[in-house]
Amino acid sequence: MGTTKPSSAGVYYQGQYWNDLPEVQEYMSQCFTGDKKTWWTQDFKNRFSPGRKQFKKALFLCDGNGWLSREFIDKKIVLEAVAFDWSTDLLQEAEAKKGKRKIQYFQADVNTITFKDAEYDLIVNNAALHHVQYLNRLLHLLSKAIKPDGIFVNFDYVGPQRNQYSRSHWNKILAFNDSLPQQARNDNLQYPHLATMLHTDPTEAIHSDLIISTMKRHFALLEQHDTNGGLAYHLLTHNSKIFAVAPQRRKPIVRRILVADKKLTENNEVPVLFSYFIAGPKFKPPLSADLKMYQDKENAREKWAGFFYNAYSITEFFKVLRFAVGISIAKLAKVFGL
Repeated sequence: MGTTKPSSAGVYYQGQYWNDLPEVQEYMSQCFTGDKKTWWTQDFKNRFSPGRKQFKKALFLCDGNGWLSREFIDKKIVLEAVAFDWSTDLLQEAEAKKGKRKIQYFQADVNTITFKDAEYDLIVNNAALHHVQYLNRLLHLLSKAIKPDGIFVNFDYVGPQRNQYSRSHWNKILAFNDSLPQQARNDNLQYPHLATMLHTDPTEAIHSDLIISTMKRHFALLEQHDTNGGLAYHLLTHNSKIFAVAPQRRKPIVRRILVADKKLTENNEVPVLFSYFIAGPKFKPPLSADLKMYQDKENAREKWAGFFYNAYSITEFFKVLRFAVGISIAKLAKVFGL
């Protein structure tokens, strides 16, 4: 079966994300670690690296331009890193920047990649799993690729599939945006248009809602620290106005947004969008019969989605179909001069 891949790396690294703001970095760090000054990579080093000195060999999933593998080497968390990505452009950048660090980069499709058993004592995922189509397949392979005493550390988007938020959720975002001072409102707020998403990056949040449950199937989930974002991510990301506001004027506005973000998440009025979680090998892996059942279900899901515009539900299918029909009618009207 074919696999879903981004058309180019141009859809990534666009800048002005919510976590580019110092106030958000402190908020996320507080959620990650309980200390607003300690980011998750430093927390991981502090708690998991000292007792064993350094991890010997780490695998980095979809590492892009290699910034995270370089950071783990530079922080002396790992001695040697292996990293892959689909984009040859990003891999070229990673290769150019690695210097003398002991990192091996290679090109691969995350949905068809294979690994040797028990090769890594650390696996690192930073926002890669929410782009994976064959999520069950990958996590099963990783559960075999990790050593018995290994650690799997993750930071990822775990919100609604393909960013298709509930109407109640989206209305709360719009209402809060309207309550902000004019100079801080996000004028770029648009509900994620499914057909456009499938055209620009069909991998975006493809099975994000299944990450935690599928992870638990193949790994022992040791810790989970949710970092919220159901309100704040949308109000702050790609909001050029808030980034242009002077820091002393911006801080109280951003903090107001973050207080509301935390409250709405705790009250289950908006979903958790991001999470920092740590896993390890299961003492008792799933039975062979169960593994086959899980993979058969995933294969069947992807097969049928391929017949229906890569939609995974009736709702998704009709959204995409309606758009496709509209485009076809517009083209016919142009041909006949209507």
